[in-house]
Amino acid sequence: MKIAILSAADVAGWYTATLMERGHEVTIGPFGHAPTAVTGMIEDGIEGVLILTEDDDNLEEIAARFTRATGRPIWRNMTEIPR
Repeated sequence: MKIAILSAADVAGWYTATLMERGHEVTIGPFGHAPTAVTGMIEDGIEGVLILTEDDDNLEEIAARFTRATGRPIWRNMTEIPR
């Protein structure tokens, strides 16, 4: 599964390694302007988003727009991600 992690880079490293060990392909954000970011994520075939922040309005907007546009999941905890 191709997963985008929306988080500060210093937090995403551990999650990336764990998800890759589970066989997932991972992209790390932030991705900039929300409409552009969502378009890029859709074009890249992202199948779900793991968001690891609660205080970044831009990342929250990207995640919300992504799920509205695709119906694909947003996870806030790694245990929610299918193996």
